[in-house]
Amino acid sequence: MGYITEARVRAGRRRSGWNLLLIPCYLVPWFLLVFGSLIVLGRTYAVLHVRSVVGVLPDTVGSIFMAVGVLFIWLGPSMILANQLVSLIRPARRALDLEATNTRGTYRASANRGLLKLTLVVTPVGLLVALGGLLIPW
Repeated sequence: MGYITEARVRAGRRRSGWNLLLIPCYLVPWFLLVFGSLIVLGRTYAVLHVRSVVGVLPDTVGSIFMAVGVLFIWLGPSMILANQLVSLIRPARRALDLEATNTRGTYRASANRGLLKLTLVVTPVGLLVALGGLLIPW
């Protein structure tokens, strides 16, 4: 079975409207964490490189590395947080748990374990990329 066909089968299992709640519960924390991290990195860059004009990020190649690295740093943790936030709403939790009963590996705990594995790989790489961008003076 191809990836597209398998994705359609997975999507067919998830019919609850509560799944839509995962989108803002992911995007809002992800945006806030990324933006906060970019502000901290921009200010740290200004201190390390003694630049007089630095907005959120400096106008350098390093800022691209900082931005891309930070996007990946918070990818997995924001998804885990979204799962936990949605599970706090009892009707949503019941609906999503009911959808997951027929298919192995779709429970919240197994999804969070998979996201944790993703986080353990992607976050250190993103951190190295962001810190590399912090050190690049050009």
